[in-house]
Amino acid sequence: LYGRAFRAPAFAELYNINNPVALGNPDLKPEIIDTLELAFDYRPADSLRMALNLFKYEMKDIIRFAPDPAPATSKTARNQGMQDGHGLEWEMRWNVTRSVDIKANYAWQDSIDETGEHVANAPRQQLYAQADWRFLAHWNVNAQVNRVMDRVRAAGDSRPAIADYTVVNLALRRKDVMDGFDIGLIVHNALDADVREPSPAPGYIRNDLPMPGRSAYVELRYAM
Repeated sequence: LYGRAFRAPAFAELYNINNPVALGNPDLKPEIIDTLELAFDYRPADSLRMALNLFKYEMKDIIRFAPDPAPATSKTARNQGMQDGHGLEWEMRWNVTRSVDIKANYAWQDSIDETGEHVANAPRQQLYAQADWRFLAHWNVNAQVNRVMDRVRAAGDSRPAIADYTVVNLALRRKDVMDGFDIGLIVHNALDADVREPSPAPGYIRNDLPMPGRSAYVELRYAM
């Protein structure tokens, strides 16, 4: 597969004039991305499907706010960013038995910007797995595991490396408690992992952005 897409400049990127920090530029061009993908789909049995996608992309004219010449302290939107990347995505769906289903996927990517550095904050690896077990009539247990790995800081950001994390979600559901009513108990981040998303360089929010810890709630659904 081959594709080309664009992102038109936002209104603020074009026309900001009173913002003391980020100024617009009416001469901006759209960002452009070209993508190339090779996809494989393999089904060794009716109960098992696997897919592998290999991809490569090139972005150009990325819009970024760049510092204006001294003594100005503002930044102006300019088409000056570039990014090249390649990677793969693998996924599997397996109906182990009539009551047990497993899904899993893995993604790896290596992306470089115009400075030759790895693209900041984006995970280079991500692994996800999900299992469903219908252990009794109308009863279902669901478990999800999401592992995010290998995020790097932006060039010049001297903070410690961004920590990897693993999140486990659990759910117990009962269908048809009454006519049309389903009920569920859901626990997000069951192991109470310390999940943090990277804050922008240079790190005014030094310890990054904390995500919610363990949480539980009851879900009620009604279908007419």
